[in-house]
Amino acid sequence: MFPQTRRTKTVVEGSVNHGDDKSRQLFKLLDYVGYSHDIIAERRRVFHGIDEMINNAREDKIVQVTAGSKAEGLASCFESDYDYLNIYQNIVCQFEILTNMFSNDTTGFCMLGEACHPGHYTLKLLTRGVKSPKNLEASLVTNQNGEIFISSDLFTKEFERTISFDSEGGWNKAARTGPAVPSTRGIYRRDDVYAFRCVVQKEVLADWAKRERPFGWPCADVINDVINLDAQLVPVGCKGSSNRGMEWRICFIYAELKLTETLNECQYKLYILLKIMNKEVLHPICRDMSSFIMKNVAFWIVESHRQEIFREQNLMPVLQLALKFLKTALANNKLPYYMIHGRDLLIGRTTVNERSKLISKLEELITEDGRVIYRLPKLRAAMETVPPDELEQTRKRRDKLERLELTRQYRNASYRASNFQREEIAILNWNDKIYRDSIYEMYDMVCPQWRDYLIADNRTETLNAVLQSIGDAVTFRDHYLRFAHNNLSILWPHLKSEVTVKEDTPKELIMELIAILRKVY
Repeated sequence: MFPQTRRTKTVVEGSVNHGDDKSRQLFKLLDYVGYSHDIIAERRRVFHGIDEMINNAREDKIVQVTAGSKAEGLASCFESDYDYLNIYQNIVCQFEILTNMFSNDTTGFCMLGEACHPGHYTLKLLTRGVKSPKNLEASLVTNQNGEIFISSDLFTKEFERTISFDSEGGWNKAARTGPAVPSTRGIYRRDDVYAFRCVVQKEVLADWAKRERPFGWPCADVINDVINLDAQLVPVGCKGSSNRGMEWRICFIYAELKLTETLNECQYKLYILLKIMNKEVLHPICRDMSSFIMKNVAFWIVESHRQEIFREQNLMPVLQLALKFLKTALANNKLPYYMIHGRDLLIGRTTVNERSKLISKLEELITEDGRVIYRLPKLRAAMETVPPDELEQTRKRRDKLERLELTRQYRNASYRASNFQREEIAILNWNDKIYRDSIYEMYDMVCPQWRDYLIADNRTETLNAVLQSIGDAVTFRDHYLRFAHNNLSILWPHLKSEVTVKEDTPKELIMELIAILRKVY
């Protein structure tokens, strides 16, 4: 199942003479399109800081954790979803039936995994906290023996039914996907998953912690850190299980973030490439091919090879190793979860026909070697940008734009952390000079003519371009114009000092401008 570690030097270093230039070029291209070391570090700093601010100010028993590519720093503000794990701190899961360890306000569950696929459990109620959440109570099921369990399916359905969305702020509920309750606002999408604390991660990760690692990744200190980080139980069962609606899956959000942050630049760029390839090439063949699978491929490759090979000049050969590893996993229809070897990430995910197509596609990618870049639109566009100094200027512009957006999000979060209402937050934001300046600079970069929009002759042309980028006029009306109408009194006192405007400019035209600017950011 695993790559041939004893042949590592022959396989990779033997390819360097042929792949050195291609690897260095690919390594640099990733910097140009938003994956440089500096911008990744900035994303991590901002999103971790936002989580800390929000959670320090919360008065409930829920901790919100940014998860996925945003927390890893491997996706820009303008790509990928915003994934949030909302963890109930007063709902605790363990193996032993020890009811005396819980406080009065803690709800306790016993994890039963004997009849489940590895990494999945049914949760038997041990104790009810005095402030047990209503959504939890509505999800409890009593079996024929009088034992009470919580249904993962009912739990998520209850949240889907009761969760509130900031419709005035332009957010709308989307269709449920697995354990996530999604919402959208224009180009933005967020997925919220509600989870319970799991405090027996050391037992679950015992085999992971003690397995032999001849190449030293992760190191002993990181392993020790990982096993001391809480795990979580999320409401989703194993695909193909007859009891799927009652099962919960264990996950290690903090641990996997810790591991991702220990990857060197070559290693996390391998992970990024796998994610991009999955999105552009593999996911269209099989919708269940996910970034999570690609992360596990990256972890296995890093653990099972000498750390010296993960250098700039070896990126292409290392990518080849990963593609071959994934091809073998699909051929065997088995890919172990990096944290729990017994859990198969491919179980119930692919049909025979899909696996055949995926394997054929991977064979093409492996054969293409350096030409594989041309399959990836973002990298292909960067490759075709000439002269090179123009590419560098494009990188600086996109990184500056993202840093401005990160600044905006951080300032906004500082007010959200104070538990103000939506309108109060908007007022505080627009009274904040740092927030306003970041917004105005983004406007200037993306839509330089915005200050003259209200008197310009090309207003219709600008509006049509915005409508085309959104997709339809209905979305513009329902999302962006609605936002403009609700926030006119907050934004216009600030904006009118920035734009060229006549005294008799119609209110509708002003709202149109605000709606267009909303689309900009």
